[in-house]
Amino acid sequence: MSQSASRWRVAAFIPAFTLFLAAKAATPSLAPSATKGITYDFSMVTVADNSKGKDFTMAGKGYVAGGNARIEFTIVNNPQMKAQGGPFSEGSYILFKGATREFIIVDTKQKHYAAMGQDGLMQMTSMLTNLVKFEMTNVHIDASRVLPDTTVDSYKAQHYRMTQTYHMKMSMVFIHQENDVNASGEYYYAHEFDDLINPYMSSGWSASTNFFNNPDYTNQLKAAAAKVPHGVPVLVVIHNTNTDKKGKTVSGTTTMHSTNLVRGDIPNSTFEIPAGYTKYEPPTQAGAAQGAPASDASAQTDTTKNKKRGMFHIPR
Repeated sequence: MSQSASRWRVAAFIPAFTLFLAAKAATPSLAPSATKGITYDFSMVTVADNSKGKDFTMAGKGYVAGGNARIEFTIVNNPQMKAQGGPFSEGSYILFKGATREFIIVDTKQKHYAAMGQDGLMQMTSMLTNLVKFEMTNVHIDASRVLPDTTVDSYKAQHYRMTQTYHMKMSMVFIHQENDVNASGEYYYAHEFDDLINPYMSSGWSASTNFFNNPDYTNQLKAAAAKVPHGVPVLVVIHNTNTDKKGKTVSGTTTMHSTNLVRGDIPNSTFEIPAGYTKYEPPTQAGAAQGAPASDASAQTDTTKNKKRGMFHIPR
Protein backbone atom coordinates (compact mmCIF):
# COMPACT_ATOMS: atom_id res chain seq x y z
CA MET A 1 0.00 0.00 0.00
CA SER A 2 1.32 3.44 -0.87
CA GLN A 3 1.96 5.95 1.91
CA SER A 4 -0.66 8.34 0.51
CA ALA A 5 -3.28 5.60 0.32
CA SER A 6 -2.52 4.53 3.89
CA ARG A 7 -2.81 8.09 5.15
CA TRP A 8 -6.09 8.57 3.31
CA ARG A 9 -7.59 5.56 5.06
CA VAL A 10 -6.66 6.97 8.45
CA ALA A 11 -8.22 10.34 7.61
CA ALA A 12 -11.24 8.97 5.72
CA PHE A 13 -12.18 6.38 8.33
CA ILE A 14 -12.50 8.94 11.15
CA PRO A 15 -15.33 11.17 9.84
CA ALA A 16 -17.15 8.18 8.35
CA PHE A 17 -17.01 6.30 11.63
CA THR A 18 -18.13 9.29 13.69
CA LEU A 19 -21.05 9.92 11.34
CA PHE A 20 -22.10 6.32 11.92
CA LEU A 21 -21.61 6.64 15.68
CA ALA A 22 -23.73 9.78 15.79
CA ALA A 23 -26.67 7.98 14.21
CA LYS A 24 -26.20 5.01 16.52
CA ALA A 25 -26.21 7.24 19.58
CA ALA A 26 -29.98 7.43 19.73
CA THR A 27 -30.38 3.75 20.69
CA PRO A 28 -33.25 3.77 23.22
CA SER A 29 -32.84 2.92 26.90
CA LEU A 30 -36.00 0.82 26.96
CA ALA A 31 -35.29 -2.78 26.03
CA PRO A 32 -37.63 -5.25 24.34
CA SER A 33 -39.66 -7.34 26.81
CA ALA A 34 -40.15 -10.35 24.53
CA THR A 35 -38.24 -13.52 25.26
CA LYS A 36 -37.48 -13.95 21.59
CA GLY A 37 -34.61 -12.01 20.09
CA ILE A 38 -32.74 -11.10 16.93
CA THR A 39 -29.57 -12.48 15.42
CA TYR A 40 -27.90 -10.54 12.63
CA ASP A 41 -24.67 -9.98 10.75
CA PHE A 42 -23.07 -6.57 10.34
CA SER A 43 -20.26 -5.19 8.21
CA MET A 44 -18.40 -1.95 7.58
CA VAL A 45 -16.28 -1.56 4.45
CA THR A 46 -14.36 1.56 3.40
CA VAL A 47 -13.23 1.77 -0.23
CA ALA A 48 -11.10 4.55 -1.73
CA ASP A 49 -12.45 6.06 -4.95
CA ASN A 50 -9.18 7.26 -6.45
CA SER A 51 -6.25 5.68 -4.63
CA LYS A 52 -4.79 2.21 -4.48
CA GLY A 53 -4.42 0.00 -1.44
CA LYS A 54 -6.26 -2.44 0.76
CA ASP A 55 -9.84 -1.65 1.76
CA PHE A 56 -10.76 -1.35 5.44
CA THR A 57 -13.16 -4.09 6.54
CA MET A 58 -14.84 -4.79 9.86
CA ALA A 59 -17.55 -7.42 10.28
CA GLY A 60 -19.24 -9.43 12.96
CA LYS A 61 -22.34 -10.98 14.41
CA GLY A 62 -24.88 -9.55 16.85
CA TYR A 63 -27.44 -11.02 19.23
CA VAL A 64 -30.28 -9.16 20.98
CA ALA A 65 -32.86 -10.59 23.41
CA GLY A 66 -34.66 -9.35 26.51
CA GLY A 67 -32.78 -6.06 26.50
CA ASN A 68 -29.38 -7.76 26.45
CA ALA A 69 -26.98 -7.78 23.54
CA ARG A 70 -23.78 -9.41 22.38
CA ILE A 71 -21.41 -8.18 19.67
CA GLU A 72 -18.64 -10.29 18.14
CA PHE A 73 -16.12 -8.76 15.73
CA THR A 74 -15.23 -11.70 13.50
CA ILE A 75 -13.26 -9.72 10.89
CA VAL A 76 -11.00 -6.72 11.52
CA ASN A 77 -8.45 -6.38 8.73
CA ASN A 78 -6.62 -3.45 10.33
CA PRO A 79 -3.54 -4.87 12.16
CA GLN A 80 -3.24 -1.84 14.43
CA MET A 81 -6.80 -2.20 15.72
CA LYS A 82 -6.40 -5.93 16.29
CA ALA A 83 -3.11 -5.38 18.12
CA GLN A 84 -4.77 -3.03 20.61
CA GLY A 85 -6.76 -5.91 22.05
CA GLY A 86 -10.08 -5.29 23.77
CA PRO A 87 -13.24 -5.98 21.73
CA PHE A 88 -11.35 -6.08 18.43
CA SER A 89 -8.92 -8.84 19.42
CA GLU A 90 -9.45 -12.41 18.32
CA GLY A 91 -11.60 -14.38 20.76
CA SER A 92 -13.15 -11.31 22.44
CA TYR A 93 -16.69 -9.97 22.43
CA ILE A 94 -18.87 -7.37 24.16
CA LEU A 95 -21.94 -7.99 26.29
CA PHE A 96 -24.51 -5.33 27.12
CA LYS A 97 -26.82 -5.81 30.12
CA GLY A 98 -30.04 -3.87 29.66
CA ALA A 99 -31.10 -4.06 33.32
CA THR A 100 -27.89 -2.52 34.68
CA ARG A 101 -26.73 -0.55 31.57
CA GLU A 102 -23.42 -2.39 31.98
CA PHE A 103 -20.88 -3.22 29.27
CA ILE A 104 -18.67 -6.30 29.63
CA ILE A 105 -15.64 -7.13 27.49
CA VAL A 106 -15.04 -10.89 27.54
CA ASP A 107 -11.72 -12.43 26.47
CA THR A 108 -12.12 -16.14 25.73
CA LYS A 109 -8.39 -16.67 25.24
CA GLN A 110 -7.30 -15.23 28.59
CA LYS A 111 -10.56 -16.35 30.24
CA HIS A 112 -11.28 -13.07 31.96
CA TYR A 113 -13.54 -10.07 31.57
CA ALA A 114 -13.87 -6.38 32.38
CA ALA A 115 -17.16 -4.75 33.42
CA MET A 116 -17.85 -1.03 33.07
CA GLY A 117 -20.58 1.53 32.60
CA GLN A 118 -21.05 3.58 29.47
CA ASP A 119 -18.55 6.18 30.69
CA GLY A 120 -15.92 3.48 31.14
CA LEU A 121 -16.48 2.11 27.64
CA MET A 122 -16.33 5.62 26.20
CA GLN A 123 -13.08 6.29 28.04
CA MET A 124 -11.57 3.06 26.75
CA THR A 125 -12.66 3.90 23.21
CA SER A 126 -11.45 7.50 23.34
CA MET A 127 -7.97 6.49 24.51
CA LEU A 128 -7.00 6.70 20.85
CA THR A 129 -6.77 10.45 21.44
CA ASN A 130 -3.43 9.70 23.08
CA LEU A 131 -2.13 8.70 19.66
CA VAL A 132 -3.99 11.10 17.37
CA LYS A 133 -4.17 14.87 17.87
CA PHE A 134 -6.85 16.97 16.19
CA GLU A 135 -7.56 20.63 15.68
CA MET A 136 -10.95 21.39 14.12
CA THR A 137 -12.46 24.66 12.89
CA ASN A 138 -15.42 25.76 10.73
CA VAL A 139 -17.55 22.87 11.97
CA HIS A 140 -21.04 22.36 10.58
CA ILE A 141 -23.10 19.21 11.25
CA ASP A 142 -26.78 18.65 10.50
CA ALA A 143 -29.33 15.91 9.79
CA SER A 144 -32.63 15.84 7.91
CA ARG A 145 -35.34 13.49 6.65
CA VAL A 146 -35.21 12.48 2.97
CA LEU A 147 -38.48 11.69 1.22
CA PRO A 148 -39.94 9.50 -0.09
CA ASP A 149 -39.32 6.45 2.11
CA THR A 150 -37.70 3.46 0.45
CA THR A 151 -37.03 -0.26 0.79
CA VAL A 152 -33.81 -1.92 1.96
CA ASP A 153 -33.47 -5.71 1.69
CA SER A 154 -37.29 -5.96 1.42
CA TYR A 155 -37.76 -3.89 4.61
CA LYS A 156 -39.63 -0.58 4.54
CA ALA A 157 -37.15 2.06 5.64
CA GLN A 158 -37.08 5.75 6.49
CA HIS A 159 -34.24 7.66 4.86
CA TYR A 160 -32.21 10.31 6.72
CA ARG A 161 -29.15 12.28 5.67
CA MET A 162 -26.42 13.54 8.01
CA THR A 163 -23.69 15.87 6.81
CA GLN A 164 -20.41 17.06 8.32
CA THR A 165 -18.02 19.72 7.07
CA TYR A 166 -14.99 21.07 8.92
CA HIS A 167 -11.33 21.98 8.59
CA MET A 168 -9.09 19.50 10.39
CA LYS A 169 -5.42 19.33 11.33
CA MET A 170 -4.40 15.82 12.32
CA SER A 171 -1.10 14.55 13.73
CA MET A 172 -0.32 10.91 14.45
CA VAL A 173 3.26 9.73 14.87
CA PHE A 174 4.84 10.67 11.50
CA ILE A 175 1.54 11.50 9.81
CA HIS A 176 0.64 15.19 9.63
CA GLN A 177 -2.35 16.28 7.57
CA GLU A 178 -4.46 19.38 7.10
CA ASN A 179 -7.69 18.93 5.18
CA ASP A 180 -11.10 20.31 4.46
CA VAL A 181 -13.45 17.42 5.21
CA ASN A 182 -16.88 16.94 3.65
CA ALA A 183 -18.82 13.83 4.67
CA SER A 184 -22.40 12.95 3.79
CA GLY A 185 -24.13 9.89 5.20
CA GLU A 186 -27.36 8.21 4.04
CA TYR A 187 -29.13 6.30 6.86
CA TYR A 188 -31.97 3.82 6.43
CA TYR A 189 -34.06 2.79 9.45
CA ALA A 190 -36.46 -0.17 9.35
CA HIS A 191 -38.99 0.27 12.16
CA GLU A 192 -39.69 -3.44 12.41
CA PHE A 193 -36.20 -3.66 13.92
CA ASP A 194 -36.46 -0.73 16.31
CA ASP A 195 -35.41 -3.07 19.12
CA LEU A 196 -32.08 -3.84 17.45
CA ILE A 197 -29.19 -3.02 19.79
CA ASN A 198 -25.52 -2.66 18.92
CA PRO A 199 -23.92 -1.91 22.31
CA TYR A 200 -20.55 -0.84 21.01
CA MET A 201 -22.08 1.78 18.75
CA SER A 202 -24.69 3.01 21.19
CA SER A 203 -22.08 4.94 23.19
CA GLY A 204 -21.69 6.75 19.86
CA TRP A 205 -21.68 10.48 20.01
CA SER A 206 -20.00 10.67 23.41
CA ALA A 207 -17.13 8.43 22.33
CA SER A 208 -16.66 10.16 19.01
CA THR A 209 -16.77 13.66 20.46
CA ASN A 210 -14.29 12.75 23.18
CA PHE A 211 -12.18 11.48 20.31
CA PHE A 212 -12.03 14.94 18.74
CA ASN A 213 -12.16 16.83 22.05
CA ASN A 214 -13.95 19.76 20.43
CA PRO A 215 -16.95 21.34 22.26
CA ASP A 216 -18.44 22.83 19.09
CA TYR A 217 -18.27 19.46 17.35
CA THR A 218 -19.77 17.79 20.44
CA ASN A 219 -22.78 20.07 20.57
CA GLN A 220 -23.52 19.98 16.86
CA LEU A 221 -23.16 16.20 16.65
CA LYS A 222 -25.47 15.69 19.60
CA ALA A 223 -28.09 18.00 18.07
CA ALA A 224 -27.88 16.23 14.72
CA ALA A 225 -28.19 12.79 16.34
CA ALA A 226 -31.42 13.92 18.04
CA LYS A 227 -33.01 14.46 14.60
CA VAL A 228 -32.67 10.85 13.43
CA PRO A 229 -34.80 7.90 14.65
CA HIS A 230 -33.89 5.86 17.68
CA GLY A 231 -32.36 2.49 16.95
CA VAL A 232 -29.80 1.04 14.57
CA PRO A 233 -30.01 1.70 10.81
CA VAL A 234 -30.07 -1.40 8.63
CA LEU A 235 -27.98 0.37 6.00
CA VAL A 236 -25.60 3.35 6.03
CA VAL A 237 -23.68 4.72 3.04
CA ILE A 238 -21.20 7.52 3.79
CA HIS A 239 -19.23 9.40 1.15
CA ASN A 240 -16.18 11.25 2.41
CA THR A 241 -14.01 13.83 0.59
CA ASN A 242 -10.74 15.28 1.92
CA THR A 243 -9.08 18.25 0.22
CA ASP A 244 -5.55 19.16 1.31
CA LYS A 245 -3.81 22.57 1.34
CA LYS A 246 -2.61 22.07 -2.24
CA GLY A 247 -6.12 21.39 -3.49
CA LYS A 248 -5.59 17.65 -3.98
CA THR A 249 -8.79 15.72 -3.31
CA VAL A 250 -9.15 12.11 -2.24
CA SER A 251 -12.47 10.46 -1.55
CA GLY A 252 -14.01 7.20 -0.56
CA THR A 253 -17.19 5.46 0.49
CA THR A 254 -17.98 3.60 3.69
CA THR A 255 -20.89 1.15 3.65
CA MET A 256 -22.33 -0.30 6.85
CA HIS A 257 -24.94 -3.01 6.53
CA SER A 258 -26.98 -5.14 8.94
CA THR A 259 -28.06 -8.33 7.19
CA ASN A 260 -29.54 -11.77 7.87
CA LEU A 261 -31.82 -10.36 10.56
CA VAL A 262 -33.71 -13.30 12.05
CA ARG A 263 -36.10 -13.37 14.99
CA GLY A 264 -36.11 -16.45 17.20
CA ASP A 265 -35.24 -17.83 20.62
CA ILE A 266 -31.71 -17.07 21.82
CA PRO A 267 -30.22 -19.06 24.76
CA ASN A 268 -29.74 -16.97 27.91
CA SER A 269 -26.18 -18.26 28.11
CA THR A 270 -25.38 -16.12 25.06
CA PHE A 271 -25.43 -13.06 27.34
CA GLU A 272 -23.69 -14.57 30.37
CA ILE A 273 -20.02 -14.55 31.36
CA PRO A 274 -18.67 -18.10 31.06
CA ALA A 275 -18.09 -19.95 34.34
CA GLY A 276 -14.59 -19.76 35.75
CA TYR A 277 -13.63 -16.43 34.15
CA THR A 278 -11.90 -13.88 36.37
CA LYS A 279 -12.49 -10.15 36.46
CA TYR A 280 -9.79 -7.60 35.65
CA GLU A 281 -9.64 -3.81 35.73
CA PRO A 282 -9.22 -2.26 32.26
CA PRO A 283 -6.60 0.46 31.68
CA THR A 284 -7.75 4.04 32.08
CA GLN A 285 -7.21 6.82 29.59
CA ALA A 286 -4.79 8.59 31.94
CA GLY A 287 -2.95 5.36 32.61
CA ALA A 288 -2.55 4.63 28.92
CA ALA A 289 -1.18 8.12 28.31
CA GLN A 290 1.16 8.51 31.26
CA GLY A 291 1.45 5.15 32.95
CA ALA A 292 -0.81 4.32 35.88
CA PRO A 293 0.58 4.82 39.39
CA ALA A 294 2.16 1.68 40.74
CA SER A 295 2.65 0.57 44.32
CA ASP A 296 5.95 -1.17 43.63
CA ALA A 297 8.64 -1.57 41.01
CA SER A 298 7.18 -4.71 39.48
CA ALA A 299 3.81 -3.03 39.01
CA GLN A 300 5.52 -0.09 37.34
CA THR A 301 7.26 -2.48 34.96
CA ASP A 302 3.93 -4.11 34.09
CA THR A 303 2.43 -0.69 33.36
CA THR A 304 5.24 0.14 30.97
CA LYS A 305 4.74 -3.13 29.14
CA ASN A 306 1.02 -2.50 28.90
CA LYS A 307 1.63 0.90 27.30
CA LYS A 308 3.72 -0.70 24.58
CA ARG A 309 1.24 -3.49 23.90
CA GLY A 310 -1.68 -1.21 23.23
CA MET A 311 -4.48 0.83 24.67
CA PHE A 312 -6.78 -2.19 25.09
CA HIS A 313 -4.10 -4.54 26.42
CA ILE A 314 -5.42 -7.01 28.98
CA PRO A 315 -2.90 -7.70 31.77
CA ARG A 316 -1.89 -11.33 31.99
